[in-house]
Amino acid sequence: MSATPQMSAYAEQLIRGRRATRAFLPDPVPEQTLHDIFSLAGAAPSSSNTQPWLVEVVSGGTRDRLSKSLLTAKEENKFTFDFPYSDEMYSGNSDRWRRDMGARMYGAMGIARDDHEGRHVILRDNLRFFGAPHVALMFMPPNAEERMANDTGIYAQTLMLAMAAHGVASCPQASLGFFCDTIRETLGISDNKLIFGISFGYADESSPRNEVRMPRAELSETTRFHS
Repeated sequence: MSATPQMSAYAEQLIRGRRATRAFLPDPVPEQTLHDIFSLAGAAPSSSNTQPWLVEVVSGGTRDRLSKSLLTAKEENKFTFDFPYSDEMYSGNSDRWRRDMGARMYGAMGIARDDHEGRHVILRDNLRFFGAPHVALMFMPPNAEERMANDTGIYAQTLMLAMAAHGVASCPQASLGFFCDTIRETLGISDNKLIFGISFGYADESSPRNEVRMPRAELSETTRFHS
């Protein structure tokens, strides 16, 4: 495929314009648009074309029941993981960027670092999917290991770009992967492994939460060119 200035400009707009949305309108995405988005995302590449992602798209009453189950699990400290998690996995620049993100996001909402109740409210909002009418849960087969997560991550980015191209906002949520058993039980899933979820719908542009823009590292900080 030969690139054109128009294609390059659109790619720039699409990729740089996509952001994590944390306040949504209640309006559902039309069924045909959902079909178009997820069909397009299926074009994502994967190792040996294995396509290990198994996606559960949750809407309507099931979405409400799932949110209620997650909030209950959170209050009862019923955290369950299919893949290990620890804050210690982040170090150096990754830890610096993560802390900067938290400061920007909570600062935009007027929540101080020592405001534990305010931060607890935001965690509960995570489990309400920030008001989004839909959530796509990224599962993999029961035997999946971390390497398969590479392909699922590629699929998820493709999915969010497909959403952006259709005017649909999204927010990838690692926090949903902290409640794997609760999600499986609520949805009647026996053994597939959950890695994270993506809440999506139409952005509430009036919310200050959606005014936050996260900077990216300079190219020289992440990339080296060898010749």
